[in-house]
Amino acid sequence: MNRDSNIQEVKSATLLRFNELWKQNFRANQSAIKRNPGVASLKNKLKNLPGIVIGAGPSLDKNIRFLGQAKDKAVLIASDAALKPLLAHGIAPSFVVCLDPQEDITKFFKGAPSRGTTLVAPSIIHPQVLDLWEGSVVFYSKFAPDIATLTQIQQQAPHLGHLTPGGTVLSVAYDLAFQSGTDPILFVGQDLSYPQKKTHSREGENADEQLDATFSRQQENIVLETDINGRKLPTLKAMSVSKQWFNWAFTTWKREGAVEIINCSEAGILTDHCRLMPLSEAIYKYCRKKINVAWTLKKALNRKR
Repeated sequence: MNRDSNIQEVKSATLLRFNELWKQNFRANQSAIKRNPGVASLKNKLKNLPGIVIGAGPSLDKNIRFLGQAKDKAVLIASDAALKPLLAHGIAPSFVVCLDPQEDITKFFKGAPSRGTTLVAPSIIHPQVLDLWEGSVVFYSKFAPDIATLTQIQQQAPHLGHLTPGGTVLSVAYDLAFQSGTDPILFVGQDLSYPQKKTHSREGENADEQLDATFSRQQENIVLETDINGRKLPTLKAMSVSKQWFNWAFTTWKREGAVEIINCSEAGILTDHCRLMPLSEAIYKYCRKKINVAWTLKKALNRKR
């Protein structure tokens, strides 16, 4: 399929589905937005610290055991769906990042202890997520200049700062890692495809979702992409668009000093403009020095507050 038509199709479906919900959630979150800092307070605060961006793709099961070795030696930035698998292995991430405005994502937080972890949430997050969260909260505006509703919402809270969405929650997680200055930036569990018989990590809330059921339900949205081994893998149009977004971000975004981007998922379709390396090797090479991420964050967020 034509890639431009995929992008337009995904964008139109998003607008149709979420336009009113964005407005409703933003109104409900006004009090919390006033009480808590924005992502702008984290700009360059984690400069030159290794960052690990963690998704909940099937490949996470292979690599999650190595993440414990990076504890207190890297900034762990997890997607909401990756939180429970990490906690099951005794790993509390520095950040948990959300993107979806729907109530359904509360399943990722119910029964999950969150003290000591910072939630990075859009200003249009569903308010029930905030009710469940026990730790610190940092808000961001979704930067989408071609979507009028999100632009209007951003203009109402310009102090927050923004993150740029690219179809999946790991797009804003990457933007957080990039803006805060982490280097290198490692990806784990970033499949953006269905390389095995399952759709998500076996310890996540979506573990019971069957691949056949997904294909049947999403039949019109399935496309093929080439994975790191040169094989054609099925994926959703939205995740194919997200791959394009990462290619754009990797080649377009600039900051002071180069940033090294390494995909350590050992699976999936994120192959361009980044290095490929096993996670165990990357942790041994880049995560050797003890760092106090909690203290650095507390200092940055308290000052901003």
